[in-house]
Amino acid sequence: MADLSTSYMGIPLSSPVLVAACSVSGMIDNIRRCEEAGAGALVIRSLFEEQIQLEGQRLDEQQAVGSERFAESLSYFPPLEHAGPREHLMWTEKTRKAVSMPLIGSINAVHTGQWVKYARQMQDTGVNALELNPYAVQTDVDRSASDVEAELLEVVQSVLDAVTIPVSVKLSPFYTSVPHVAHQLDERGVKGLVLFNRFLQPDIDLDTMKLRQTMNWSRPEEARLALRYVAILHGRVGAELAATGGIHDGQAVARQLLAGAQVVQVASVLYTSPKKLDVLTSLNDQLGGWMDEKGYAKIESFRGRLSQAQIGDPYAFERAQYVQLLMKQKM
Repeated sequence: MADLSTSYMGIPLSSPVLVAACSVSGMIDNIRRCEEAGAGALVIRSLFEEQIQLEGQRLDEQQAVGSERFAESLSYFPPLEHAGPREHLMWTEKTRKAVSMPLIGSINAVHTGQWVKYARQMQDTGVNALELNPYAVQTDVDRSASDVEAELLEVVQSVLDAVTIPVSVKLSPFYTSVPHVAHQLDERGVKGLVLFNRFLQPDIDLDTMKLRQTMNWSRPEEARLALRYVAILHGRVGAELAATGGIHDGQAVARQLLAGAQVVQVASVLYTSPKKLDVLTSLNDQLGGWMDEKGYAKIESFRGRLSQAQIGDPYAFERAQYVQLLMKQKM
């Protein structure tokens, strides 16, 4: 029987299938179920600086209602302050005590100081590692790609200097040169790179003439984006690679491992599969079945076998692939 054990950022795992940051981790019972179903680790839903700021503003607005009529009431009751990240951190500590599988804290901040503050506080909860989630859509026409990358590197370096646990970065696929950014992060000591952050796109409702925000689950074909860059980066950076997006079955897990991924992260399949969280068991069973069929006892026996560095055709993941496909098309 195939051995699915592996490691990620130096952390031993029972399986290469991780639960990505999502609302599944909003309930401890769900996290326990993920552990029982065979998840190798779980990334806790992100701690968002902007969400904390918004909640604080709403609290201030609610306290101000009616104050112009009864000004003396402002000194009658003690002042209330928003708890900031404390609720999220306390909940993470409680989760840490409830399960034994590795937990990875996720952070999304705006200011460098807050990245560092949240990273230190998250480390104190007992998580095994941190995942930095620099989710930001660039809209400033005067801001260059090099400016964006420099800010990312500054934030990451500040966090690395502030904590002792392993740190990974969830990258956007929209950098001009993903390999260059990955190399720069690797040189600074990042232990993991997650490919890729999935940006949800707004839509327009023609009836209401307003923007519409919808949650669209990933589709299996989306896994090819991560597959390509995992294959390109494998062997070229020391940071371990986590593939995410469009991974809906054990065969998709096997493909990412063949390309060079250390682990995969799944989310959409947990919501779309009729099995819900128990689909984690199916992913492991399907991966193990494929390994048995191919005669692989351990994941290390085949990881990276089809990466760009090891495949016979070095152009298979580049433009030559595009040209070849075009030439095959017929009307």
